[in-house]
Formats: sequence, C-alpha cells, structure tokens
Amino acid sequence: RMATAAVAVLCTLALHPARLEPRIFRSVLLAARPLDCRAPPTMTLVDTRGLALAAVIPSALGLWKREYTVSYGYGGAMLASGCLSLANGAASASPIALAHALLYVCYGARLVLFLLYRELNIPYFNKVRDRIEERAPEGSRYKRLPFCLSCAFLYFCMAAPLKLTESVGVGAAGSSVKLLLAIAYGGFLVASIGDLQKSVAKARGVGLVTSGLFARLRHPNYTGEAALWLASALAGIAAAASMLSLSTAAWALASAIGCAGIQFVLAQATTGLERRQREKYAMLRSRTSNADSVEYEYAYEAWLHRSWAGLTLKFDSRRTQMASRVEIRISGAIPHWGGGKVVAGTKK
Repeated sequence: RMATAAVAVLCTLALHPARLEPRIFRSVLLAARPLDCRAPPTMTLVDTRGLALAAVIPSALGLWKREYTVSYGYGGAMLASGCLSLANGAASASPIALAHALLYVCYGARLVLFLLYRELNIPYFNKVRDRIEERAPEGSRYKRLPFCLSCAFLYFCMAAPLKLTESVGVGAAGSSVKLLLAIAYGGFLVASIGDLQKSVAKARGVGLVTSGLFARLRHPNYTGEAALWLASALAGIAAAASMLSLSTAAWALASAIGCAGIQFVLAQATTGLERRQREKYAMLRSRTSNADSVEYEYAYEAWLHRSWAGLTLKFDSRRTQMASRVEIRISGAIPHWGGGKVVAGTKK
C-alpha cells in the first residue's frame, strides 16, 4: 500500500506539479492506511424496507390461520431476516455479521420445520390451532390485521440487532459481541434440545418430563429462547456503543423494544404452562386416595424444588395449593404439603 501511494505521488509530481495539493496527500495517506485503522463501514448492508417486509410478509399468514402469526410467521420472519442479511453481504462484511445472520437463519429454519413436523404428526396441536381459530374475530379476515401488524412490528424489532452487528470491527466491542453471540448460540442449542426431548417424550406417552434438561430447567425451550434473544439484543447494543450516532441509537432502541417484547411473551407462556402443570399434576391427581397418586405428587413437588422455571410472571400459587388441599380432603387422602412419605394411609 505504501509503495502504491509513493508511485501515485511521484507520477502526479512528474506529470502535473501544480496539481499536487494537500488534499491529494490526505487521500493517498488514507488509502495507504491498514484496514484495521480505517473508520468502520456505514450501516448499509441490511435494507430497512427489506427488513420490514421480512417481518410483515410471514406475519400475514395470520390472515389465513390466526395461530400461524405466532408460529410460522414468527419462524419465517427470523429466517427471512437472516437470509436478507446474508444476501446483502453479511458474509463478506465481518465474521461477527456472518455469525449473527446465521443464528437467525438456523433459528427460523429449525422452528418452521419443527412446527411443520408437529402439525403433521401430532393431532393434539391441530386441535389447539383449531381452538385458537374459533376465538378469532368473526367476519372479515382483515379484522385480524392489527394483530398481524403488531406481531410484525415485534419481529422487526427483534431483527434490529442485525443492523448493528453488521458494522462492528475488532477491539473491545468486537470481543463483547462475540461473547454475547456465543451465549445466544448456547440458548439456541438449549431450546432446540428441549423441544426435541419433549416431543419424543410426548410421542411415547410420557405425561410430565422431568429428566435430561428438564431435571434442572422446567421449561428449557422457553428458557433457552429467552437467553438467545436477550444475548442477541445485547450484542446489537454493544455494537452500537462503539459507533455512536443518531441512527445507531434508533436501532439500539428498536433492539431493546424487541427484546422486552419477546421476553414478556415468553414469560407469559412459561407462567401459563406452570399453572397448567400444577393443576394437572398436583391438583387433579390428588382426587384419588391411592398411595401411587400421592407418591406421584411428592415427585412433582420434589421436581419443583430442584428445578428452575425461568422468567415467569406472578400468579397466585397459594390459591392453587388451597384448592388442592380441599380436593385432597374430599377424596379422603391425607394432606402432604411439606414433604413426607405415605405408608399404608399414614404420613410419616
């Protein structure tokens, strides 16, 4: 580079001495600098309108089936956002941009394929989809448009970190972004294994899954996904901190909104599943008075104590316990909250 710069200066001096101005020296020196010393590239890889379309078009599936907005629309939006980033040059921009875009592609593709397999092979989920469809607004399907657009806005904000990590370079910011992306990939792996393990267990007729990842994480699919999107958003915000501008601040805000939105959705889903499991495995089974049922309840309570539910919203678990106690007394079984072992109808 320095040799090329020297040749350019000599040629200019020999042919046009009067044109050898200070600005020429500055441009030559800038061209001769090493790549690592140059200013980071501007954020031009991921087109904003393209990112918006990548969120809106898959979400429009909700006009057909309402549940598809938050299933295939969700996975499709993440897949389309990652593919858009790759198509616009993320692979050649930096390894960080490539890794981040591939994370979205892998997550979206896995989710869409998993949902398709589940819909084709497990009748229960078709019933759930039909129940959701029955609760959809009656009349014109365009009444579903506000819900579809609100989901699309969330997906757009969740993809916003791609706009920020496409320009991050080496240094402290790059190292922190790499660490956060590694955590995001770890969350993706936990969520994928959790979905696979639970699907296999349900196909075999297992009621409550308490082994493998579920031994310590009661809902690893939700917990892993929450870690994935939190780390992805923080990676974008960390990248924005190294190139402060009004544009990066706006994209960082969008990333924070997307992260907060999906964390609330996942916490809501986790809380609902916690309530249903408590009602099914701690309340309903207590209606029988045989020792096997009580022993099963003890196993459920022990699992609660040794595992973590992840991020949840607050719900009245005392009310559930009180209802369970009443049902135990009605059935003639002995209340056992607090531990112990049932032997021949007595509690020790």
